[in-house]
Amino acid sequence: MRRKILFLDQFGSKGGGQQVLLDTLGALNPEQFDPTVALNGDGAFRTFLQSRGTQVIDLPLGSYHSRRKTMGDMARFGQRTVRCSLRLASSIVRNHFDLVFANGPRTFACGALAGRLTGRPVIWHLHNVLPSKMAAALSLMTPWVSQLIACSRAAAEPLLERRSSLQSKIRLIHNPVPDWPETPQSGRAVTNLSGHGEGVVSFGLLGRVTPFKGQAQFVQAAHLVLQRSKKVRFFIIGSPAPDDAEDSVYFLELKAHVKSSGIASHVHLVDEVTDVRSYYSLLDIVVLASQGKEAAPRTLIEAMYLGKPVIAPSHGGISEIVRDGETGLLLPSAEPPLLADRMLELLNDPARRSVLGAAAKKDVIARFSRNVFRRKMNKVLNNCFEPRSKGLEHRIDPAAVAER
Repeated sequence: MRRKILFLDQFGSKGGGQQVLLDTLGALNPEQFDPTVALNGDGAFRTFLQSRGTQVIDLPLGSYHSRRKTMGDMARFGQRTVRCSLRLASSIVRNHFDLVFANGPRTFACGALAGRLTGRPVIWHLHNVLPSKMAAALSLMTPWVSQLIACSRAAAEPLLERRSSLQSKIRLIHNPVPDWPETPQSGRAVTNLSGHGEGVVSFGLLGRVTPFKGQAQFVQAAHLVLQRSKKVRFFIIGSPAPDDAEDSVYFLELKAHVKSSGIASHVHLVDEVTDVRSYYSLLDIVVLASQGKEAAPRTLIEAMYLGKPVIAPSHGGISEIVRDGETGLLLPSAEPPLLADRMLELLNDPARRSVLGAAAKKDVIARFSRNVFRRKMNKVLNNCFEPRSKGLEHRIDPAAVAER
């Protein structure tokens, strides 16, 4: 008998968490599991799921500020979570769903409550390093959760610090390498940007344009590098989140700064990206400049899979992916002078870039294969229907967390 799984996601637009959900859906054994996805809002992610025949229903969580939450946001979220939980519980019973799989922190509470009301097992998939207050609140609901999947040890830490007993429920499943063809299709925009001259080295930062991702620090570092060499180009590839006013203002400020500082001929902001794979072909080196802890940035795994040397801060789950000096270069924090120093290290050393890139590709393919992801994910799902099973693989080692 096929088990019916209800996946919950907080966005209808597509981002890193939604891409991992696509990986999860693709990993399901079709003879065992029948998925439905509940989404909060419209966007490219919803459209894509519907285009490939995945059943999609509404998850009425509402919209909130993406970073600092107001008291009003928190009050509305609490009220909407209760209402959403009741609607989910009704849907679970009516449609005979066997399992609730919450794919983002805004869905954790309603998923846990709905599972509690209906007696269904619940999974939380941890993609982010939860803020302290959120982790404290969510930890109160973890007794109602059957399994917690963490994409890195860093993602598990905030909850483990509050409930060490959770180590028996947490399963470490790294995000997989992308399922990309060997040769990308280069779009017109990429072709127009690629002719940058012989001997010019290109650095790129990819992802959502938002203060946390550090595009402003990347631009400041670019300015410092340009004081030493003009045979270099910098690309910021990504766009603000849809309907996020703060991100949009930040993006406009970035554009204005690049223009006013006189570096526009060397720094390019590319915000219309349909096929991110093709844009990697522009880059010799990929940079992460995150201004806080990341769990397991997808950009990092993608870049390494394509044989690109990477520069990134060592905090959070990044140090679980990159081996400093072997598969990339790490720095204590993504401050402009430190970023610039690391960029200059690789700028005039093509041999080292080649060695780092080749080692990175070999390492991520070995450690983050899609076959391993598929096997582990199906095992966790099946274990949810065996409540007395013990000795499951890939638990988080509390000693390893304590050492961090």
